[in-house]
Amino acid sequence: MHRRLVRFLALGLILALPALAQVSSSDLGPRTSDLESPTSDSSLPTSAAPPSSDPLTPVSVPLSPDSSPKIYPVGSEPQPEPSPVRWEGQTAILGAVRLDSATKTVTATGWVNQTAGTIEVLACGLAGKVHESVFVVPLNALDLQAALLLAGLKGGDPMPAIGQGPPQGSPVDIFVDWQSDGEPKTARAESFVWNVETDSVLPDAPWTFTGSMIKEGQFKAFAEESFVVTYWDPYAIVNVAHPAGANDELLVVNTNLVPEVKTPVALRFVPR
Repeated sequence: MHRRLVRFLALGLILALPALAQVSSSDLGPRTSDLESPTSDSSLPTSAAPPSSDPLTPVSVPLSPDSSPKIYPVGSEPQPEPSPVRWEGQTAILGAVRLDSATKTVTATGWVNQTAGTIEVLACGLAGKVHESVFVVPLNALDLQAALLLAGLKGGDPMPAIGQGPPQGSPVDIFVDWQSDGEPKTARAESFVWNVETDSVLPDAPWTFTGSMIKEGQFKAFAEESFVVTYWDPYAIVNVAHPAGANDELLVVNTNLVPEVKTPVALRFVPR
């Protein structure tokens, strides 16, 4: 399973590694060939512009002969790909994910989604388990996994099923940054999680980069958008290391710390 995952991510690594190799050069800058030119309106093809017409007059757009949806057999569907890598100084940008090549820190931004109640997820995507996730971070799961791999993290043997562990893989610290009354705030990710069994916040500890997997032709973190989880999940990219991760009823939001809903946040993943 992991061998298939490595092959699946090969495109992202091939795209990113040549750019990372430039960091060792004297100027730490990207080659011109590795950069993407900013897209301006003038660079768009003429066909991309909407037709000019009276807004009250319906516009008929003819369908091309091959515009009907194509149905693929199970297991042969086209797979998502990592975003092309572009550079800003020493920072590699993969879609909505940023990798500082000097510190190996991976950053993704989002917002506070849930401020009370039971959780199974620390951070999910827009189409993920938003009913039980502290944060939402809108990104391509492949970009996050590729960036964490490029930061040096390695996944271990996959967990057999949800709730079964412990998770295996490289340890990674996660920090959450936000603003409160104009002042910058930072807290460890696990401090947003309360254990009802011990009636206390989770102790400071790294999380585990397990890496997601491919099953039935799908990269599961892309399909389910569970990126960082508090309830052990073999499809997630990062799992909580604490034993409470085996029980989906023990962990809730720490209401003493979490900011208001929709507060912008940045999640920083720092390898140990």
